[in-house]
Amino acid sequence: MIVLAVLLAGIGAADAAGAAVTTTGRARTLVSLVSGALVVALGTWGAGLAAGWGLVTFALLVLWVTSTTDGSATVPAAVASASVRAYPWPIVGLAVAVGAAFVLSPRLPLANGWLTDWYSSLAISGLAGVRFETFAVAVAAVVFLVESANLIVRMVLVSSLAPGAKPEAQLKGGRILGPIERVFIFAMALTGQFLAISAIVAAKSILRFPEVSNDEKNHGRGSAAEYVLVGSFVSWGIAVLLVALVANS
Repeated sequence: MIVLAVLLAGIGAADAAGAAVTTTGRARTLVSLVSGALVVALGTWGAGLAAGWGLVTFALLVLWVTSTTDGSATVPAAVASASVRAYPWPIVGLAVAVGAAFVLSPRLPLANGWLTDWYSSLAISGLAGVRFETFAVAVAAVVFLVESANLIVRMVLVSSLAPGAKPEAQLKGGRILGPIERVFIFAMALTGQFLAISAIVAAKSILRFPEVSNDEKNHGRGSAAEYVLVGSFVSWGIAVLLVALVANS
């Protein structure tokens, strides 16, 4: 599972770094690749993995970044990430890679490097009995939930909504609230605090109700409601799937 942790952390770091670039799609791609490569290299070295595993992970990272951004020097990064690559193949490819890593995990190498030595030296009672691989997958999952999950949600939304529907113009804050919401659900699910999860779901429903109601009153054909429902379920689903990965790592 350490290979999967390195992959998720690399993708998460690449997307987070790329999201900070507001100039061109080409610059965003370059920054994403460099940032992701550094995380992959550090993870491979720190976990004591063979260089071949680092190369495989980096190749998957390149496929993800290049298929979710536009390399044009004239397309803004925000537009590129939200609409130019609005098809499911990057998501399908990532799901296949994660599934393969999960199924083949008994045959994949275990971490045995300076990161494992550092982890074993930690005097934190809450981590007692938690394997390093489990800890690494959990940390990588949090990194992935920040921006990479946003990309997945946007791809699903752009692909699924009716042509001409643009509720994102009226519904602000999803890019900021989404990661906070996902990390909260992820943390609460790992610790078994399911009542807290129901509270955040209820709070979001209350928060979005006025905007959805205004959309329907203004003849928005209910696109805002669809936008909120689809985006929320995809976002929550990603968090739940990553919880399952951590629980089985």
